[in-house]
Amino acid sequence: MNKEELEALIQQGEGYNVEFKESLSDNLGKEICAFANSNGGKILMGITDKGEVKGMDITNKLKSQIQDIVRNFDPKFEVFLEEVSNILVVHVPEGTKKPYSVKGHFYMRQGANSQQLTRDQI
Repeated sequence: MNKEELEALIQQGEGYNVEFKESLSDNLGKEICAFANSNGGKILMGITDKGEVKGMDITNKLKSQIQDIVRNFDPKFEVFLEEVSNILVVHVPEGTKKPYSVKGHFYMRQGANSQQLTRDQI
């Protein structure tokens, strides 16, 4: 992804396939899981919910923390991390072994939100 493609995604705003995160947070696993159980998507880290570019310090530790979150998925799942300037893009493919869970919970993308699924929905 180049800088122009990134700027276009930011202009588009959050939605079914795009999520903004200002920094690493506890609910990142939930967002990745929801994208995996839906059609996939991109999480742009270093962007506020209002689309303001804050940027972040992208370290190996940060990348490892994200990979550790994904390693706890059931079944196993992988994401692709890409740096564009000071924004970390987490590419989440659509899962091929749905449904995925993280910490025993199942999530799915509904509009611009990630919702926990009930037993009947699963």
